[in-house]
Amino acid sequence: MTANLTPAQLVGNGPIRIIAVTGWMGDHRLFEPFLPLIDKEHHSFAFLDARGYGSRIKEDGPYTVEQIASDIIACADKLGWDRFHVIGHSMAGMSAQRLAIDIPKRLVSAILLAPVPASGAKIDDQRRQLLLAAVREPDARKRLININTGGLRSDEWLDRLRDTSLAGTRPDVLEAYMASWTGKGFADEIQNVSVPIRVIVGEKDPGAVPDRLRETIGAWFPDFELQVLYGCGHYPMWEEPAVFAKALSATLA
Repeated sequence: MTANLTPAQLVGNGPIRIIAVTGWMGDHRLFEPFLPLIDKEHHSFAFLDARGYGSRIKEDGPYTVEQIASDIIACADKLGWDRFHVIGHSMAGMSAQRLAIDIPKRLVSAILLAPVPASGAKIDDQRRQLLLAAVREPDARKRLININTGGLRSDEWLDRLRDTSLAGTRPDVLEAYMASWTGKGFADEIQNVSVPIRVIVGEKDPGAVPDRLRETIGAWFPDFELQVLYGCGHYPMWEEPAVFAKALSATLA
């Protein structure tokens, strides 16, 4: 299927332009609880699905973090946006780092939400087995979401996020992307990148540990800041949208 680079959703018509892409477990709907909190006069948000997800669920690959980065550029071109911020969640945070290398003059900033470092995620066998099970088994996916959000949420809440995840993804695509974001990455290509890198993580996220991100992303990019959101895990925009909106507004300002 031919690439569709039209965002799944456009919100706002302000001068601050942001392209946002969600991570491995879901499409643009992961941002839905945050949408009513957007300042539409100051911000223009373009929520782009990765290939094989959501509005692009039937689209051919490649299903890689590099292709996500290329599609973000093509989306910006289609929108006529010469300069913009990018929000990359989880695996798409890796894509945002790719953009900081490839098009530094076009990025106002790269906002990495619960990101995978440019070196790729290093996961142990137990974690890998859970991730692979979550690709095809709804119960395993719910268990993974529960772990990623600190075990704080109700069954009903977990079911809702799991069902949103299932509706927006394909098992074969999830497997392909997992091979990409757990691969060798491209950290060795980062040299003197001046793009502001802003990392936002939830305190309950077991995969995005602040100290580890400071040692990797913080060491690679000189203009680096990290903020921790309390009461949140891997999906702050879904878990605590008001907390996420406040942090993001401060970052964009």
